[in-house]
Amino acid sequence: MLKPAAMQRVAVVGLREERQRVVSLLHDLGVVQIEPLSKSVASVLKAELDNTNSKDVSEELLRIKSLMSALPPRPVDEKRGFGSLAELIEVSRSIKIDREVSSLKQSQERLTSQLDELKNRSQLVKNLDFVGADLGVFDLESATSFFGTLSAESFAQLKTSVSSLQGVMMQSADGDPVRVVVVVPTSELEKFGATIQSADVRLERIPPMKGTVPEVLSRLEQESGQKKSELVGVNQGLQKISEQYYGALTSVEEQLSIEARLLEVVNNFGFTESSFVVEGWVPKDSVPTLTNALSSHSGSSMLFEIDSDETPPTLMVTPKKLKFFESFTRVLTPPLFDEFDPTLIFALVFPIFFGLMLGDVGYGLVILAIALWIKQRVENPGKKTMMPASLRRFGRSIFQPTQFRKLAMAMIPGAVLGIVFGIIFNAYFGFHLNQYLFAYLNNSAHISIPSYLTTNGAFLDPLSTRGLKSLLLDSGYIGLFFVSLGLVMGMVNKYWMREMRHIIGKLGWLFVAWGISLLGLLVLHDKSIAAAVSPSSSPIGLGYIAMAVVGIGLIAYGEGGQALIELPSIVSHILSFTRLTGILLASIGFALVVNSQFEGLAGPLLWGGGARTAEGIGFTVAGIVVLVVGQMFNIVLALFEPGIQGARLLFVEYFSKFYHGQAKLFTPFKGRRLYTLNQFELKKPQASQAS
Repeated sequence: MLKPAAMQRVAVVGLREERQRVVSLLHDLGVVQIEPLSKSVASVLKAELDNTNSKDVSEELLRIKSLMSALPPRPVDEKRGFGSLAELIEVSRSIKIDREVSSLKQSQERLTSQLDELKNRSQLVKNLDFVGADLGVFDLESATSFFGTLSAESFAQLKTSVSSLQGVMMQSADGDPVRVVVVVPTSELEKFGATIQSADVRLERIPPMKGTVPEVLSRLEQESGQKKSELVGVNQGLQKISEQYYGALTSVEEQLSIEARLLEVVNNFGFTESSFVVEGWVPKDSVPTLTNALSSHSGSSMLFEIDSDETPPTLMVTPKKLKFFESFTRVLTPPLFDEFDPTLIFALVFPIFFGLMLGDVGYGLVILAIALWIKQRVENPGKKTMMPASLRRFGRSIFQPTQFRKLAMAMIPGAVLGIVFGIIFNAYFGFHLNQYLFAYLNNSAHISIPSYLTTNGAFLDPLSTRGLKSLLLDSGYIGLFFVSLGLVMGMVNKYWMREMRHIIGKLGWLFVAWGISLLGLLVLHDKSIAAAVSPSSSPIGLGYIAMAVVGIGLIAYGEGGQALIELPSIVSHILSFTRLTGILLASIGFALVVNSQFEGLAGPLLWGGGARTAEGIGFTVAGIVVLVVGQMFNIVLALFEPGIQGARLLFVEYFSKFYHGQAKLFTPFKGRRLYTLNQFELKKPQASQAS
């Protein structure tokens, strides 16, 4: 069990001239969540906006981004450093390639547009190959020529529609679709436009051209080749500029983006004539690191730890390999700084619950394969997939890719445990195969499984009386354990908060839970409530009742009489864990029904020696369909139901005993550097590094 990291409110005080260096240090160290100044401090300080630097940074950032978008990207391996904002602005302004890049970019866009137009015209000319004459016949002063590709039905409709217009001529090529040329006198253009619009027909105007189809195509191909040659030259020019400047542009753009953030955060600073003050939250473990960084890189700045009545932000400290489970805890909002973080318990227990409710080798293997595939797809998004685009869009509408990866990572250990439990329960898509596995191990590897360890091949058969009783009792014990653990953790939380009466109340709930549970076990053992509570036959039963009564009194004292309304919930929360067995039985039972139907329909022909009649083949096909559809349905249930119910048991029955949440996550002031050096990597400002 973990607690969030302890947080400390701090103030950094320094000389005004070192403000920029200090804010850069805070950004690069990435351990401070900068906050507005405390009211008592803000009242004696003044805020300032660095409008001049903000304007310079925003203008240069916009210019550099525009240049980068115009140039072809290239890999950047080197990192550059900038000793000051003035040096950064100077380096940025020294990159004077705006006119050259703009001219080349305009030429590129113009040539690309012309090539597209030539391509479209070539396609049009190819479609006019059924016209035997010089294409110049369509260049008329008194008429306009149009071309279109229509279905036979649309062509017939068009012929009927234009028959009422004067002087309209049509020429077409047989086939479906029909290629057609329509020559319309200028006087009839308005009527013709209304006609084709009502008929929902699309035609394009034939531009002026001279020569036969082969001659025109030859000229267009020649012109296109010339334009492509010009475009290659333009692209080479842009590539040459990119090779020379793209690395510098990348580092300047990244540093300008960082400086823009630094200037924004200065709004939270307070100033006097000669000094500045900034406040924020820092993990206590990072206070020495921050102090050392300030003393090493800023001669005047000092760090002060200050007391605060504000609720600190939460920094969760889950082990790195289990970090993805934090997203499940955040469903309930992050834990407060002074309460237990249940992420680690969730990470350890959820896979066990998932695997127990899954309890089938076949389903476990399928879900494991799905989870590994999702993880692989998210980590390698460029690879091709056979999944339909509509299904991918539906998936993205539910979760982001990173969320799908976290779900997959959570399912992997659960699926593995599901396989383990499947071997214990002798379930392979609902079929029983352990007998064959044990026989193989005995014959091939000479490993013999003692007969007293198994029943019909299962180490524990959930459908047997003994197996069902064991699973239900174990589920109840699990429920009692987690409800009790939650109450104990709640007592510890209340101790940290110095709420002693609530500790007594939770102790009362603990007494009630154990008193009722032990009395229930006694009733199950004695088969009679009267025998269980009889002073002569079972005096201990009265002790359990007394425990529950004392617990009720403690609840009333610690949480008030109205809390007694929730008494039934303590029993329901414990019994709720029996759904671990219920979901398992539902899956096994459904698979058993599907497999029985399959064997009844297809068995006689597949392995019963039945005759290959039409009726027998029909039954066999029907049996296979029942098996495939039924198993697919059960796999879908196995994919969702154990996850939903496992999370619910932890969220509702366990977390509710101690967890409050409602905290704000710790969001340190930091950014990612890929192409620039931070203040710790810069031993001294060197203009040569950035030029």
